[in-house]
Amino acid sequence: MERRIVAGRVPYHGIPTGKLRRYLSLENVRDLFRVGAGVMRAWGLMRTLKPAAVFSKGGFVSVPPVIAAGILGIPVVSHESDADPGLATKINARFSRRICVAYESTRTCFAPRYRGRVAVTGNPLRPEVLRGSRLVGLEYLGFSPDDPRPVVLFMGGSQGARQINELVEQLPPATQARWRVVHQTGTSVRVVVRREDHHAAGYFGAELADILAAADLVVCRAGASTLWEVAALGLPMLLVPLVEGSRGDQVRNAAVFERARAAVCFRSARTLVADVAASLDQYAADQEEMRQMGDRARSLVRVDAADRIADIIAEYLDPLPVPAGRA
Repeated sequence: MERRIVAGRVPYHGIPTGKLRRYLSLENVRDLFRVGAGVMRAWGLMRTLKPAAVFSKGGFVSVPPVIAAGILGIPVVSHESDADPGLATKINARFSRRICVAYESTRTCFAPRYRGRVAVTGNPLRPEVLRGSRLVGLEYLGFSPDDPRPVVLFMGGSQGARQINELVEQLPPATQARWRVVHQTGTSVRVVVRREDHHAAGYFGAELADILAAADLVVCRAGASTLWEVAALGLPMLLVPLVEGSRGDQVRNAAVFERARAAVCFRSARTLVADVAASLDQYAADQEEMRQMGDRARSLVRVDAADRIADIIAEYLDPLPVPAGRA
């Protein structure tokens, strides 16, 4: 996926890597050799490319190049988006000059000897997300700007989320009637619904900024980037964090916003439909409380994270030469 995203934009160099599974598996043994091969490959590339610094966004694929950079004495700046660092970030911390995190509370997740390297920067935001137009979004969705009902956006990511898709299907008709519903189903679900009060599609691309601007409340997972972007827009959230098959990072991300009364988190799959329906009924009747929850969400995030991270990386770069004739 990474190769496909960056193709034609920047040079791309793939390396082998491995993943440490938190259960007994022969793949763990095999992947140790893959990580070793990745370190050697990254070491050779860096000897050739001679980077001034390495920026790591975490994930198991980042470990070999970070280790290689550490061996070569190349400065490493790491960034962790989640409320608590994953294993890869904890390994990378040993080789990182600076560790950027989203939340102040994340600092204590690192060993004391690394905490002095931690900088609370926030999570980078896509600039276009902040430039959406509510009127353009309503027009795209086919919703009338004169309809007084609020807009709820159900979003499970580009791949969708079966739990959220089933939630939308099972919501009581009386609850749905109080809202205009926008539903991103995921690309694996071939559906496009356009009617007066319901718009569903597999994936929202460039139009997502305008759709978010049109939304009054978002029901979504608790991935770090999603939380940050939705909160930056001052939107209240009903969170359905991913639990099965994860290390629990989404649950802990959601807890940050829940403690600040900036979101409501639902952890019980058994009562999910009833719980979300009750919240939607409540906020449809009390839109002022919904707006206050959005304000609290906005207060938790900063929109200049990308600039702050760039400034930290720049500390390890050689200054640009001054053109001849200029002081």
